[in-house]
Amino acid sequence: MIVDAVVHPYDLGPDNWPTGDETQLRALHPFHVASSGGAGNPWTLTEAEFFTDFDPDAMTAALFAESPVDMAIIHALPNLGFTRGGVTDVGRMAALRDRHPGRFLLYATVDTPVTDVAIKQLEHQVVAYGVDGLKLYPAFFSDGEAIGWRLDDDDFATPLLEAARDLGIRNVAVHKALVVPPAPEGVFRVEDLAAPLDRFPDINFAVVHAGVVFLAETCALLARHPNLYANLESSFAYILSKPRRFADMVGALLAAAGPERLLFGSGVNLVHPRPLLEAFAAFEMPDDLPPLTEGIRTKILGGNALRLHGLDAAEAPDDDFSRQLPAGFAPYWSRLRS
Repeated sequence: MIVDAVVHPYDLGPDNWPTGDETQLRALHPFHVASSGGAGNPWTLTEAEFFTDFDPDAMTAALFAESPVDMAIIHALPNLGFTRGGVTDVGRMAALRDRHPGRFLLYATVDTPVTDVAIKQLEHQVVAYGVDGLKLYPAFFSDGEAIGWRLDDDDFATPLLEAARDLGIRNVAVHKALVVPPAPEGVFRVEDLAAPLDRFPDINFAVVHAGVVFLAETCALLARHPNLYANLESSFAYILSKPRRFADMVGALLAAAGPERLLFGSGVNLVHPRPLLEAFAAFEMPDDLPPLTEGIRTKILGGNALRLHGLDAAEAPDDDFSRQLPAGFAPYWSRLRS
């Protein structure tokens, strides 16, 4: 099975645009184009297609009708500074998951630095939606300002992680590497992971965007902590635009962690998953790096994510998507463009 470890339809519709400076919002489309390998590709969205409250069903079709993905992990996203409200609503995503049994897992999120309130938000999502993990950003955004925080902070992070553990959450994904202004750059570094990795050995932490920057520091943490994973959202897109950098990054991460702790992630709708997967199927490491065996590819593309969530590799669900695939993949963004 292929498991996409990060998907999140962005709400970038006009009702969610910021009331002031739109610079950050406008920068997202060039990021999408660059990550997709250029503007001339059929899987690259136009500005009009991108700046919408992205249709969750269009994302679902991109994953399961237009790509060989079998299962995906939805990350709920709070306000990230470039919208008026949250980016990917957990309630809407729970409803999407429930419409497609066996296709989605769901990670909760929190949107406040107030410890008691954040814990109550998490408790509600666990009870109401039965979430499978927690997605954290190292900053909270409101009214054009950002409050950064560290994973080793005893006032906020430690009580929140303790509550997550008590609620049965065993997988925590943490956005790192890609700086989201105006939050301070330092909170997107990875050094603050060391203490919680030691303090919570029964929680699996995943560095999202692993290797984009701070590669050496990330590898050092992976080598020391068996409960740390490298989530390759955004990192994986280098296979389209910077294949040698992709090879060096994946080679370094594999050397540090072995093949059991790397996770494929597309970040759809920021990148369509199919071109990434097709490029990876054909990709060969340069002669100066160890090869990507079939066993390594299988673990990165889904085996590791299944194991993390206590799932066995099995056939994809028997649904409309699985019945359609023998006839071939649907065109890119078929539902969006129909």
